[in-house]
Amino acid sequence: MMARVFPISEWAPVDSSQASTSDFSTSYSTAVSEDVFEEKTSAPPSRFGRRTASSHFGRDVESSLARLAITNRTQEQETEKQEEGKTGGGFRGFIRRASISMRKQRRHSHTANVDLGEERPQTARSSWKRLRQAASFSRNSKCFPAPCFDEEVSTDASEILAPIPGFGNAPPVIPRGSGGEAARATAAAQNELLFGRNRQLLQLGDRESGIGIAVTTVHSTESDPATSISSVDFISALPVELAIQVLAHLDHTALVRVSRVSKSWRRVANSPHIWREAFIREKSKTYAMSKPIQLGAGLGLPPFKPENDWKDIYRIKQELERNWLEGAAEPIYLNGHSDSIYCVQFDESKIITGSRDKTIRVWDMKTYSCKLIIGPPDVVGNEAAIMTSEDGSPQHYATMPDMSRSATLKPSTVSYPIYHNQSILCLQYDQDILVTGSSDGTCIVYDINDNYRPTMRLRHHTAAVLDLAFDDRYIVTCSKDVSICVWDRKTGVMLKQLRGHAGPVNAVQMRGNTIVSCSGDFSVKLWNIDTGKNIREFSGHTKGLACSQFSDDGKYIASAGNDKIIRIWDANTGECLHNIAAHDNLVRSLHIDSVSGRLVSGSYDQDIKVFDMESGRLLLDFPKWHSSWVLGAKSDYRRIISTGQDPKILIMDFGMTIKGIEKLESGR
Repeated sequence: MMARVFPISEWAPVDSSQASTSDFSTSYSTAVSEDVFEEKTSAPPSRFGRRTASSHFGRDVESSLARLAITNRTQEQETEKQEEGKTGGGFRGFIRRASISMRKQRRHSHTANVDLGEERPQTARSSWKRLRQAASFSRNSKCFPAPCFDEEVSTDASEILAPIPGFGNAPPVIPRGSGGEAARATAAAQNELLFGRNRQLLQLGDRESGIGIAVTTVHSTESDPATSISSVDFISALPVELAIQVLAHLDHTALVRVSRVSKSWRRVANSPHIWREAFIREKSKTYAMSKPIQLGAGLGLPPFKPENDWKDIYRIKQELERNWLEGAAEPIYLNGHSDSIYCVQFDESKIITGSRDKTIRVWDMKTYSCKLIIGPPDVVGNEAAIMTSEDGSPQHYATMPDMSRSATLKPSTVSYPIYHNQSILCLQYDQDILVTGSSDGTCIVYDINDNYRPTMRLRHHTAAVLDLAFDDRYIVTCSKDVSICVWDRKTGVMLKQLRGHAGPVNAVQMRGNTIVSCSGDFSVKLWNIDTGKNIREFSGHTKGLACSQFSDDGKYIASAGNDKIIRIWDANTGECLHNIAAHDNLVRSLHIDSVSGRLVSGSYDQDIKVFDMESGRLLLDFPKWHSSWVLGAKSDYRRIISTGQDPKILIMDFGMTIKGIEKLESGR
């Protein structure tokens, strides 16, 4: 026989507690009596009913059930009348009228389906409780999902005051006095079941016509972004050649960090190719060079060799730059000249100086010893005077930073038919020739590769040659006779004589076909070699000028003199970029290092200073490292070498204490 469905309104609470056995029997008897009463009025008694009624037990039970059903119906009618009286207008009244209407349409189950001998379990913590929890519901719920037995519900059943399921097809019994707690507890249990079912649907996927797809919960992965980042060891996964190409784009700081990741990364990060690329990219930058510097050009970038340890070379260059920033230079003094040293030039292997003692001396940069003395016969021929001092001690030696003397070696001497018989005021050399200018008004060209043998004399000036410069086409000289002469380098023929200054022309420099000159007339001038004309004049100095310099790319000019001011000019516009109050006396010497952007100055105040070309800021100051006027100062990537009125050559070596500093040399 089919079970009948009860409307929600029939599941009314009873008066007694669920824990009492007698109360339970009363409620159960009431439900059965109603069924029996209505069944008698609607259908004839069955055989089972007639057989039961024929016995004494049957008649007693039947009469008892009838009386209880009539009593219950009377009580309900009175309750309905009271509730109808309470109904009023508005939403609350509408809800009450709907509730009464639903109660009038109640349905009844068949008493034949009820087993009178079965009793309800009363154990509070038994499996019956779990079944009761699963069957709980809320009156306000629109739906009640079937329990999901695959997911374990975490709600504690002891905290839920849930309805007691009816026996068989009877409606559940809702305890009185719950104060809404039962409804809230069952709603919470229902939500837990709903979420549990949704989780199961998400796990099972689309198995029932897309039902799982329509279910969304607060546990969606979209609302919980992953906090962990997946990592891939791509350096170890890539071929070594490709890994090297990838890391070659990093700077030295990143390479040091990469080498700490793992042994495999360290092996790749220590590749000579990677460090060579980092070294060239970061350490070959220049301030004012006309073209990129080449490896092995003697400018602090060693030549490419397969055995080069480029990581160590990078470390050496880094330490050298740090020493420049901190002014950590070691002084070495070379002794040998007998009078003031007016001019100096050097490279990685040698130093060449010119002196008031009429000699030119060539020094070895490695051993600090004098190798060769070139001079007039009356000077170099007097070996005793040139080799020993007045007290009889050797004339040539080097004083080291710890004030010790290096081993002295006797230099070679040579005198050629062409020589200067007065002070050597200026000089310049390259890999092929050496050119000197003297107070005798002439210049001499020497062949460096033939033991400095003179090849020609340049004669036209009528006074002392104060300065000179040359390139692969021209030799340019300036003189006290207020003129500038341009010579053909190969033939020694004078091509042009430039006039325009009103005073002695104390310094010249050339870049391409442009000459810059400064004079005692306070002016700095630019000249075009091809036309021989003055193309620009720089005004601003208030006293005579002693020195000027051109940057390698021809963009900047530095000038200084008796006004103690260094001015840096824009060669293209004539604008004064920086006006530096540099020294306390005449500024005698300037040198622009176009690679680093450092400007080195020497003054009659006995100081040597280093400035930043870009900002004009003072970087380093070496006061009183000479005992008299500073007459000349030059620098490269490692050293500053200066000369003065005292007959000593000062080498300020910023790389002397760096292990492996020789790896930066060109090797020529």
